[in-house]
Amino acid sequence: MSDRMALKIAIDLVNVPSQVRLLRSEPLPDGVLALLRIAAGDGDAENVAAALIDRPPETVRHAAAFFIEQILFAPEADSYRVLGAAPQASAGELRRNVALLLRWLHPDREPDGERAVFVGRATAAWNDLKTPERRAAYDDVLRRSGFRGTVRHSKGKSRSSRQRMGKFHSGGWRRGLDRSTEPARAADRIGFFRRALSVLFNRPLQ
Repeated sequence: MSDRMALKIAIDLVNVPSQVRLLRSEPLPDGVLALLRIAAGDGDAENVAAALIDRPPETVRHAAAFFIEQILFAPEADSYRVLGAAPQASAGELRRNVALLLRWLHPDREPDGERAVFVGRATAAWNDLKTPERRAAYDDVLRRSGFRGTVRHSKGKSRSSRQRMGKFHSGGWRRGLDRSTEPARAADRIGFFRRALSVLFNRPLQ
């Protein structure tokens, strides 16, 4: 079963976190969708995963969240990777994945608000790709800049690529792993998240 690959990698990553940097430079494994569903609170997906790898459900939940935080939301990740998708993903797959991520990031599921720092990354990635026109423009910039979220760059090249990608993002590239964000910023991000949900679910895809 393809889901097993991503699950096994996620479990291994929790046990050997030193592998984070290596995995950030590798293509996403098969089965990332299962991790997104688990993180979003899909009980059936969680139970299937727990049985598949013979681990407790809480271990599976923790591993899924850790993988998303460290691999999908890595500072150098492009918008496809942030959404847990390949560049060949369909518009429907991208919409599904951002919906799962926003469900995981919902304040009701994470009352202490620590994950609010990731909301901007998820909504910015969706904004880059949500229409054919935006996606084509984003893909063109990726091609011209040589930026790839699945390839580790030297510090100079990575920084230069992020500068060229700046017009597609509202800032916060390096805040994704910062757990010290002040309450006011977290509150702003939650407000932004709620507006994003309204855009995502109450308006048709253009």
